[in-house]
Amino acid sequence: MINFLRRLLGHQSADTLHSQTQGRLDAAKSAALHPALYAHWGVPDTFDGRFEALLSLVSVEFARLIRSDEMRAADALLTAFMQDVELALQASGVSEAGMRKKMRQVETASFARVEAISTAMRSGTSTAQPILNAMFGGQESGMDAASKLDRLLHRLYADEHGLASALRAIEDESSHETSA
Repeated sequence: MINFLRRLLGHQSADTLHSQTQGRLDAAKSAALHPALYAHWGVPDTFDGRFEALLSLVSVEFARLIRSDEMRAADALLTAFMQDVELALQASGVSEAGMRKKMRQVETASFARVEAISTAMRSGTSTAQPILNAMFGGQESGMDAASKLDRLLHRLYADEHGLASALRAIEDESSHETSA
């Protein structure tokens, strides 16, 4: 009965929010690890390239949640993402003493990119330049990959299913590339 009332009043249980957040994060991870991004799109197949691809996908889902006025879900997604980043840094050997400083740096840079992509999504402008700067250090040779990612992000932002449709969108965009 309590859960029914919560749903009726628009309040989610903590378990529901957690499982939805984990589903969104898992969808972003699956999409960010899609081989086509690296083999055909030109995303760097490095730790940083995979991180930036994942961050871009999380950013577009964050923007979708904000647009839908789902602030708790948006905050939960970023929190879960940063917790995963911290676990990855620990696994890569960052010392406990250096973790706080490293996480502060990563959080600051990540939140700036989330805001840049979210703003671009809301205003309908390109994310290619922020992606180019973050993923390719501003090198023009990465513009083709940045433009492809930009198209993907805008497609996911417009799609009512968001990240749930990311794998299909990547495959569709990749098949257009190979048939062109």
